[in-house]
Amino acid sequence: MRNRECDRTDRPVRSGRRFRMTEFAFIILPAVVLAWLGTIWLPGPQTAQNSEVAEEVSAVPDPLPATPEQWFAEIDGRIRHRETFWDALSREEVARSQIHELLNALKEGIPRSEFNPRIVRSGDHYALGIDSLGTIQSFEFIRKNALETRFVVTRTNGGLVARKEQIPLDRRIEVVTGEIRSSLWNALSESGENQHVLNVKMARIFEYDIDFMVDCRTGDRFTLALEKFYKDGRFLRYGDILSAEYQSARKKRQAFLFESADGHTAYYDSNGKSLRGLFLKSPLNYRRISSGYSNRRFHPILKKYLPHHGIDYAAAYGTRVWATAPGVVVFRGWRGALGNYVEIRHRNGYKTGYGHLSRFPRGLKVGANVKQKQTVGFVGSTGRSTGPHLHYNFFVRNGKRYRLVNPAGFANRSRAPQLSPEQMADFRQQRDRLLALFDDPATLLATNLQAPP
Repeated sequence: MRNRECDRTDRPVRSGRRFRMTEFAFIILPAVVLAWLGTIWLPGPQTAQNSEVAEEVSAVPDPLPATPEQWFAEIDGRIRHRETFWDALSREEVARSQIHELLNALKEGIPRSEFNPRIVRSGDHYALGIDSLGTIQSFEFIRKNALETRFVVTRTNGGLVARKEQIPLDRRIEVVTGEIRSSLWNALSESGENQHVLNVKMARIFEYDIDFMVDCRTGDRFTLALEKFYKDGRFLRYGDILSAEYQSARKKRQAFLFESADGHTAYYDSNGKSLRGLFLKSPLNYRRISSGYSNRRFHPILKKYLPHHGIDYAAAYGTRVWATAPGVVVFRGWRGALGNYVEIRHRNGYKTGYGHLSRFPRGLKVGANVKQKQTVGFVGSTGRSTGPHLHYNFFVRNGKRYRLVNPAGFANRSRAPQLSPEQMADFRQQRDRLLALFDDPATLLATNLQAPP
């Protein structure tokens, strides 16, 4: 038998292989042990750090989806030539649905008699406030020649609401003076003021006492203290004439506007006597007096001298004719040479007549009551007439009959109630303040007030 030891010793020894495995063991085993010991000895700090990181990660909110930037735009514009309200807003790229909503709000909030979007003019101003979604938030509209009024629309509780507003204006009291060289009209024009407006205003103040078409004389002077309204330094319109003075060679006439405690407003002279008389000085706005009151006038048609107991006022065909005093219609119809004729009986024994009318107003008939300055006819050339004019008669009762007199010579009397003693005290204070302006015409009073409606 072979000896085992001999066999073992005789087998080749693989010393190199055994050495490498042993080296690998000595390297790997310590590393494994160290890793295992680390998991046992260092669990707290590692776990805490991981949990804090986890909490931080979970605390970060998820990113929100991107949204468009919010903005608000204000658009100022004007209506262009031959442009409609709808065209203007469409040009500003306003959505159709928004224009519809705006039109509905205007219709509901503002009467059509005050503002109709279908009726706009070139130069009218508008302002739009639109947000980033294209929704109208505000709207404003101001007419070209009505800068004291604006129409405003605002979004309230999700809907548009429209209203009318008065724009605060700058109110100034200014003094205007002038001298008559040819006519009041030309004198007002030379003063730099609007003769159309002020001529009418002055005529209404003195309409019971002065006929500026015939009573003005060269050298007569006038002084006015009047309201003028401005917006941002731009003149808009005239207000009331607060006081007026007309100085002729024979007489000085003064008028002061006064409002009593009960709200009644009227013009009074310097003594507090009302300027309102029984009869107006003239029955219409006319061009000239073509024939005056005369006992012997050459008739242009009959070619002979006849009495002309009335006044002929030349005026444009169709000019409105008004009653010079309140009364009752006693005749309406055709009266020979006078053509279409109206006669009115007044209190205290007076009558007036209006001839050569083209037509009568609807509803005027015998027995009807008429007010002062109510229309009773229109200028024509009916009857014996050479052209459109009004023949005006003035009657005064003499016993049981009436006789024709010259209306220009009629002494007009005040028929308005006089001021009470308490009202007279307030009137004198206002009168004195206005007279102080007359003494210094360069004086200007300015107050910021809301424009009256």
